[in-house]
Amino acid sequence: MSRKILLIDDDMVLSRTTAKRLEKRGYIVELCHSGKEGLEKVLSEELPYGLILLDVKIPDLDGIEILSEIRKTHEKNHLPVIMVSSMEEQEDIVKALELGANDYVTKPIVIDILVARIETQLDIKNLAIEYANNKEFSAITAMIATYNHEINNPLAIAFGTLDALARKNEISEESFEKIETALERINVIVKKIGELSNKKKVDFESYTQKSKMVKVD
Repeated sequence: MSRKILLIDDDMVLSRTTAKRLEKRGYIVELCHSGKEGLEKVLSEELPYGLILLDVKIPDLDGIEILSEIRKTHEKNHLPVIMVSSMEEQEDIVKALELGANDYVTKPIVIDILVARIETQLDIKNLAIEYANNKEFSAITAMIATYNHEINNPLAIAFGTLDALARKNEISEESFEKIETALERINVIVKKIGELSNKKKVDFESYTQKSKMVKVD
């Protein structure tokens, strides 16, 4: 689980102080003092952050707007956002929570409280990912079992038909060997796919730039 945090806050002194305190606790903190730049970082194709600390009031693009944009592409359990506000900004905090903020802290920041809330959100994120992976694995194994069954039946028919043609001399030896080799290859793959359902974890490999496929050893 990534412990890299993006802190978006135009207050350079406060953000640097907070970053140093968090780094002493083992976090990696990246600072951003511009709302627009911070949003661009969050919405970039690669998402290296485990959590976002977001100030409510940022001059060029405030935290509520940034949060609203983040939630269009990243769910709460996928990318936790903790709002940072002053005591006078309680109405903004209510709005932020309605828009999908995970939690909030008030200024002046008490580092122990902030760390506790960060750890809580990272734990929730980890549990959500684990749950999603388990659901995905169950769906994959069910699909594998179904396809394995559906492929085995026509494969058996194909072997039987090929054997019958060979006995009647209705197919050349060369053609028979080519077809038999292809069917044997399919048979081996089907068995390997069937074995995947007995594994506790399914591995993936790239198929195209935007898609993956189950890895069959």
